[in-house]
Amino acid sequence: MKKVFTLIFIAVFVMSCDVNSDPVEITASTSITESVSISIPQSNASVDYDETINQDLNNVISNLSQVSSINIDNLSYRYLTASGNSAATITSATLSVNGVTVSTISNVNISQAAQAGTVFEITDTNVLDQLETIFLNNSSVTIQFSGSAVDGPIDFNVEVSISLTATL
Repeated sequence: MKKVFTLIFIAVFVMSCDVNSDPVEITASTSITESVSISIPQSNASVDYDETINQDLNNVISNLSQVSSINIDNLSYRYLTASGNSAATITSATLSVNGVTVSTISNVNISQAAQAGTVFEITDTNVLDQLETIFLNNSSVTIQFSGSAVDGPIDFNVEVSISLTATL
């Protein structure tokens, strides 16, 4: 009788172990917000600018080497703190993240854009997919804002926000 009881106990124990259960996934959400500072000197001609800032994903995502996927929940930018000539205009500009163009800008009055506080959302899934792949394989985030402006002087900031979810 003891042998039968032992066999039944072992059978129940083995069958209760689910070897096909899904592994536990851990997700964490975080945001990166950086500002690029631009200074346009007084000039009667168009002035070119090119400003870059860097961020290390290791500083915002712990265990980055163990992350299996990254999803960008939101990518946006806005103009901040414009001071100087209120007629200054961005004639053309490009906002890039890790070499991927996320926005092309033209004919924007900098002071009006900063006062309005408009947030420009990046919704192009091709751009977001490219960045997700880059972030998964590279811990560096490089934000570049370059272009031309007229009617300086003006100093302003472009704030870029990236909200993402990492899965371990």
